[in-house]
Amino acid sequence: MKTLLINSAHYKYLLQSFAEYIQILGYAATTVQTMPIHVREFLHYLEQRNIQQIQQATPKDIDQFVYYLKHRANKTTKGTALSSSSINKTLNALQLFAKYLNSTGKYTLTLQLERAFNDTSIPNILTITEIKQLYQATFLPNRNNTIATGQRDRAIIAVFYGCGLRKSEGINLNIADIDLQRKLLLVRKGKGNKQRYVPIAAQHVEDIKSYLQEGREWYLHQHAHYFHQEKYGSPYPKKQEVDTEAFFISQHGKRLTCMDSQLKRMLKRAEITTPITLHGLRHSIATHLLQSGMDMEAIAKFLGHSSLISTQIYTHILNEQQNE
Repeated sequence: MKTLLINSAHYKYLLQSFAEYIQILGYAATTVQTMPIHVREFLHYLEQRNIQQIQQATPKDIDQFVYYLKHRANKTTKGTALSSSSINKTLNALQLFAKYLNSTGKYTLTLQLERAFNDTSIPNILTITEIKQLYQATFLPNRNNTIATGQRDRAIIAVFYGCGLRKSEGINLNIADIDLQRKLLLVRKGKGNKQRYVPIAAQHVEDIKSYLQEGREWYLHQHAHYFHQEKYGSPYPKKQEVDTEAFFISQHGKRLTCMDSQLKRMLKRAEITTPITLHGLRHSIATHLLQSGMDMEAIAKFLGHSSLISTQIYTHILNEQQNE
């Protein structure tokens, strides 16, 4: 697509300005590189239909472009159609392009795009009952399941389900990002380098507080059996070179980065067979919020979505559940 010709000086200017726009906004280098490529295909499509100015594009032209995307051949894998994921990347790029155009005040582009789906793109989620099972199983007796581990597990549920954070956002979370008094969690560097505040429910506030005051502190200190025997009654010493900023820390006192394996152990204890990931917990809370009647735009803001296209998937998840 990056080799598609564009002859219009107007479109060339818009494409260059759009790339500079998303770079200034702080989007990742890969996004700055790929988004204009998707927009280039759209502008090439318009030009091929003798639409030389962006203001000449009508909603019908945009609908026809989306139809074209859904039916054109995959140029990478010959003989196959574009995947839903590929189509959605282009739709997301168009949504951002429209935002850029509208921000200039010179041009407007109104988009009402619907995310593309197939059977494999619908993610697994946990039901509300399964979330309760997961929560209740955090303190089940097990030689590898200390009280501190249970407290950390509940904090994992609070952050990835209760606050709907992405995996990277949860891993990079610091203590300073959590305001228990105001019941807010700050995502400093979300997708697209965007910050957002996320509300923390009352129960999750208590779980996070317990983890910070007890569980996390436990991980910061030595608990070797030999030490306890030799100096009975003495306070446990602090581990060397621990991470003092990270919210989630491992048994070694370092930032915890392997929470997917921790979640698998949690699911096993809860006897939940649904294959779920940390991102699946995020999908679960979004679906449950939609189910409870929350507005789609409010859910998009909660999740940090820049476009409602990304949020539409939860409508499809609900429809799938109702059809089962």
